[in-house]
Amino acid sequence: MNVVDLLITIVVVTILVTIVLAVITYIAYKLRLARQPPEDPELEGDLRYFVRFLPPEVGQGQDAHATEA
Repeated sequence: MNVVDLLITIVVVTILVTIVLAVITYIAYKLRLARQPPEDPELEGDLRYFVRFLPPEVGQGQDAHATEA
């Protein structure tokens, strides 16, 4: 067996091991998803990550607009 055949064998084995690990990881992911309780349905208009910012009212005083002169 020369060097080229050895390198080809290493590459083919590496590819096959990668594919097998990908399949095992996908199966473990699906099994993990099956064990989780179902999530409550969220409101369609509800913001998931952000909170609405309501600017201060106009009559609250000068400290609300500190940058204006």
